[in-house]
Amino acid sequence: MKLDKATAIARRNQALEKPMLNSDNTLFAVLDSKRNLWWFDVPVAWLRKNSEYVNLLLHTPETDKLQHLKVPVRDLRTHQEKLEVRNAGKRRATISLALSADRDSLLRDLRPGGDNLDFSGYRQR
Repeated sequence: MKLDKATAIARRNQALEKPMLNSDNTLFAVLDSKRNLWWFDVPVAWLRKNSEYVNLLLHTPETDKLQHLKVPVRDLRTHQEKLEVRNAGKRRATISLALSADRDSLLRDLRPGGDNLDFSGYRQR
């Protein structure tokens, strides 16, 4: 099943007791089946916002599974040097994440410029 960001946000909000996801605090990625990764570019500007969390929605079209990672902004700030930052110091700087879908490295950031940080602890039920 094909899913877009707006539909994914609506679907996840429906499953939550208190809907909290919107386009200003949520990023969406579809599994790249060739590489078995979900790719995200988190705007560094989001780390300066008042929001406490960055929500990552990971969709697997084959199974129609939608996973939700609720990552505290403070953790991204703390680990920023261990992540790959594109266009550092520029207006549109982003933290580039490549989260693995492989069983032995599930939800680890596999970007070459990073330290393979594990994001599995941020998974929401």
